[in-house]
Amino acid sequence: MNKFIVRNLVCLFGLLFFINCSDDETFVANSIPLTSITIESNATTVQVGDPFTFTANGNNGVDLTSEVIFHIDDVEISTNSFTTQTPGTYTVMAKFEYNSTMLTSNEITLIVTEQPITNLLLSSNVSSVEIGGSFAFSVIADNGSDVTANASYFVDDVEVFNNPFTPNATGQIIVKAIYVYEGNNIVSNTLALNVTAVETRFNLFDEVIFYDGYAGTVSDPVPAGITRVDNTKYAIKVTDVHLSDISDKLSMEITIKAFCDNYDRIGHVNISLVDKGLPYNSTNIANTIEVGRYITPFMDKNVQPDEVPYIFEVDNIAKLLKDPAIYANYDFWVELSVFGVPYAANTQIAGCAGLDEVFYGSLDFISTAETVNQANQYIKPVVTNIDFNNYNATDIIGQTIKTINIDIATPITNAQLHLITSNHGANTNGEEYNRRDHYIYFDGANIDMYKPGETSCEPYRQYNTQGNGIYGPSPRSDSQWQSFSNWCPGAKIPIRTYDLGNLNAGTHTFKIEVPDAVFANGEGNIPLSLYIQGDQ
Repeated sequence: MNKFIVRNLVCLFGLLFFINCSDDETFVANSIPLTSITIESNATTVQVGDPFTFTANGNNGVDLTSEVIFHIDDVEISTNSFTTQTPGTYTVMAKFEYNSTMLTSNEITLIVTEQPITNLLLSSNVSSVEIGGSFAFSVIADNGSDVTANASYFVDDVEVFNNPFTPNATGQIIVKAIYVYEGNNIVSNTLALNVTAVETRFNLFDEVIFYDGYAGTVSDPVPAGITRVDNTKYAIKVTDVHLSDISDKLSMEITIKAFCDNYDRIGHVNISLVDKGLPYNSTNIANTIEVGRYITPFMDKNVQPDEVPYIFEVDNIAKLLKDPAIYANYDFWVELSVFGVPYAANTQIAGCAGLDEVFYGSLDFISTAETVNQANQYIKPVVTNIDFNNYNATDIIGQTIKTINIDIATPITNAQLHLITSNHGANTNGEEYNRRDHYIYFDGANIDMYKPGETSCEPYRQYNTQGNGIYGPSPRSDSQWQSFSNWCPGAKIPIRTYDLGNLNAGTHTFKIEVPDAVFANGEGNIPLSLYIQGDQ
């Protein structure tokens, strides 16, 4: 028989041999039949999140890892790996069906431990509560464990035993938590939380309507108790009921809502002292002080938000309103004003054609239950919203200087000077667009130098829903804002307060100077308000 035929017969014999081999014979090695399986794990103890990896071998040395079915606590798993986030003890074993017989491996006990705790994150459900309210704390360890129930809590370094915790005094508290882990104290971050007095809010003006400032005063009805001074101003008396709700802590919230003026306008809040029991009118007003000034944003009444809030802290006004000697002689009237015109909106804003309503205005006083002993107050209104410029309202024509003599009738202590200025003039090179140094003098001493304007007007962009050239179509950098804006449409004008100490009775001198002001083309103005208040 030739070699070619022999070689092909051998190959055919070999092929037939393998086709006739049974599948089970695959697991016979070195003539040793498969009768048992043994499993091993890469570890028997791991931390949560770390894997166990298993292997399986037959008694004849055959690697069966990919053939067996692994079980964890008698539950089949699909791979030879096991990971869990739950600490505890687990049992792993494997099963393999061979020659119609189910082979079961040995069992291995697996232990999953928590990750060690090295840090705690303390949090509170709120950052501030009114007195009588509670803070609820939670503590989560860096291994994900919630140890809130087992942590200890310290307020201002004194352990407290209640969670939620109810403070018994106003002010700021510092809270931390400690958790004992394996004999060691793990200390959390600290929280600075605020406890405030209970607030009382009462409304004086609720969406009163302002009209065209250049038109004759309208005759539309006004809410009870409110006096319309003209289209731009309303007044209301502060009643005994109102005064009973005021403590020594007081804030004032003005809300201006869009109607049919889509430009930036100036608004004021004044308090007038009216001779006791007499009607509100110019004859009976003894004195007036400005206690708030603001600029409206460019608003389209059809676009949200359609209103803007302005909040002033006016604790000194609370002292004034609560002074029994002053109240015995005067009634307090609050004046809310904003000057607007509807002409642009009549053509630019849908729904404004033919209307002369320009804004809605609201004003709330917000007080708390905090009261401290206070001295009787001395109030000296000096000037309220007077003109200041270098062409017809100045000490020297061509120079922006104004000197005011102030007569103090009796000695006062803890005297404070309250000053409001804002720069206006929208013409080319106008004072609105040029920040100038303002120098303030009292009795010849320079007590301040300031340059008006905020760091950025971007926080108020949201209220400027009518397109305008001040904000433009995209955000401006801080440096861009500081290059031209003296104030932001939609923001309040600062009230600048200066401590004067004790003042003797007699004549004192206030001077303001803005040496770089130009007032191009003889236009523009710096409305000036000033009063002095102190104890007597």
